[in-house]
Amino acid sequence: MENPQAPATYLVFAGYIDQIAVQRLFEATTHAIRAGSPSVHLLLQSVGGNIQDGVCLYNYFKTLPVPISIYNAGSVCSAAVTAYLGAPDRVTSALGTFMIHRTHATLQGANADMVQARAQSLVIDEDRMDRILKAHVRLPDDKLEVHRYADVWLTANEAVDTGLATRLGDFAPPLGIPVFNVLA
Repeated sequence: MENPQAPATYLVFAGYIDQIAVQRLFEATTHAIRAGSPSVHLLLQSVGGNIQDGVCLYNYFKTLPVPISIYNAGSVCSAAVTAYLGAPDRVTSALGTFMIHRTHATLQGANADMVQARAQSLVIDEDRMDRILKAHVRLPDDKLEVHRYADVWLTANEAVDTGLATRLGDFAPPLGIPVFNVLA
């Protein structure tokens, strides 16, 4: 329940998107909500991680009962972009960059059955990623063509222009407000 006296909660996450990160982000945001915070501000810095965990965070951020703003102050890449897209307010510093790419996997030591199962999984993950991206991002044709075979990098301005970010801005907690490190 929102407490009008409680300040907004400011969180910092810099790391890999995996199950531990998901658990800690759940814990940090749940604590903020229980404390009556009227909103959550999350600085996200990540090279990416597991698709499944990025999709989980996307769905979680979309349904938080308090507004969440996610900030890119450096780079948000791969599965972290998926998580980032779950926030209704997606902010990037003027020097922030984003990277998206198609799903991929290593198959070292895999037999034919394992390769077929992994290929099916990749098709499912690719479909999920495409649906999430298409719901928020309008890539120009030249970027769509690159996305077919390589990483696509976007500047902050390109991210705003395509809808990946909603606005330019900086993560700037007010003086005296604590900032919590999610991985600490």
